[in-house]
Amino acid sequence: MIPAALSAQRSVEYEISFPKHDQHEARVIVTFRGVPRGSGLEAHMSRSSPGRYAPSNFAKNVYDVAASDGRGRTLSVNRIDSHAWSITGHDGTVRIGYTVWGDRIDGTYLSIDHSHAHLNMPATFMFARGMEEAPITLTIHQPAGWKIATQLAPAARANVFTAPNMQYFLDSPIQIGPLMTRTWTRNVGGRISTYRMSLHHLGTESEADSLASMVRRIVDEEIGLWGEPAQYDYGTYTFLMDYLPWAGGDGMEH
Repeated sequence: MIPAALSAQRSVEYEISFPKHDQHEARVIVTFRGVPRGSGLEAHMSRSSPGRYAPSNFAKNVYDVAASDGRGRTLSVNRIDSHAWSITGHDGTVRIGYTVWGDRIDGTYLSIDHSHAHLNMPATFMFARGMEEAPITLTIHQPAGWKIATQLAPAARANVFTAPNMQYFLDSPIQIGPLMTRTWTRNVGGRISTYRMSLHHLGTESEADSLASMVRRIVDEEIGLWGEPAQYDYGTYTFLMDYLPWAGGDGMEH
């Protein structure tokens, strides 16, 4: 059991950028704060993904791993198995940088290309044992002209988002690119719910309007069937959609 005071001091900060997105690469920096001194930190890539009950080897797409502590000192990184790294000698802060590769657009994997990034979190971000309940901040450095869509809670800056813990973070995919967005609300019994459709496609604004109309009818049918909408986090539900010639057919609930 982690003491409440110690748990409150822990935090996880992610940054992701896309300096070589045309080569399917992203650069990730994750900073774990409040790591107990005198202990090693185990950083892992997930071997499973929400809604997909099959093993995955996301770590195979991770390379150029390096680590430092809060004073900028280089730390030794040891690969302890196919999906985990051990870092020792830190000062309570461990900062890990790595490159991750992905080119598959669906609900389970990671896709980065010349036009966009579709991030399934377990396929993209390391996590650390013992830091699962720490609050999380994510900063996205997106290329010019790319917009961000996610169910994560927005912070004060437009490219910063938060999650209360690791479980919530891993279940919150992100879409980044030249997105067309449609938003509408429903008032059922005095409770207002907001719906957002974030679309990446090669079509027109008119075609995006047509798709949004069909999605809205599905939402209306759901509410009609159950009598009310679900209790969405932050009162909002976000649809992330990729309709591209190079995308596979797949859908995932989150």
